[in-house]
Amino acid sequence: MRIVPARNGWQWIVAGARLWARSPLGWMALVLFYWVLMSLATAIPWVGPIIGTLLLPPFSVSFMVMAREAEAGHRLLPQLLIAGFARNRRALFTLGAIYYVAVVAAIAFSALADSGLLARYMLLGEVDRADAAGSAAVVWAGVLAMLAYTPVMMAYWFAPILAAWEDMSPGKSLFFSFFGVWRNWRAFAVYGAATAGLFGILVAAFGVVGGVLAGFGESGDFSDPRRVMIATFVAAPLLLAGAAILIASVYASYRDVFPPQEAPTAES
Repeated sequence: MRIVPARNGWQWIVAGARLWARSPLGWMALVLFYWVLMSLATAIPWVGPIIGTLLLPPFSVSFMVMAREAEAGHRLLPQLLIAGFARNRRALFTLGAIYYVAVVAAIAFSALADSGLLARYMLLGEVDRADAAGSAAVVWAGVLAMLAYTPVMMAYWFAPILAAWEDMSPGKSLFFSFFGVWRNWRAFAVYGAATAGLFGILVAAFGVVGGVLAGFGESGDFSDPRRVMIATFVAAPLLLAGAAILIASVYASYRDVFPPQEAPTAES
């Protein structure tokens, strides 16, 4: 583990974009296939969210394998999507279980602000979306949930790849991931700002597409199915490309904070 300069946070985004540019169609196809698989898994009644969370760590490792293959100049083949299931599966599924419990606990923590309104909506779907969005207490509950989730995200950021590639136990991988992010908080602050900027660009692009399409026709809305189809056709690649760049940037951050160990030389 090493401490990197703050500017490296921006360089992770740049490195992610370069990795994506080496195989843009391959990245977008695999990201889309992953979304479809996760949507099907989480749609299973009662146990869907649990299954989806358990699958997150191995799929995270699969995307890191894709980034490594792209870095080496190799093609991104479909079977890479399950490459993360090849090593240390027990530790990865354990990480998924820990992550699920931690996320539920973070959401439950928000009940201190709104008596459980947000938690019941997010976990059980018992609260109407309009009521939740209009309540000031829910806003503060969302803030509490994000504060509670931040250390969870820090502990999880590098944990799957450390467990799979460094053969660490779940506890050890969470420990090193948390302090890897903590000690590089400046770089991650820049990275967060850069990620927000990328998200803003995508939102602006969607707005431009929507504005142009809304100008066609008499109604000025999206009631025309053809207009919806065109908007989806234009916006979907932007969304897939942005997601792929962010995924590849995680690999760049890992290689920067946890550089590969060099083989000892005869002199050393």
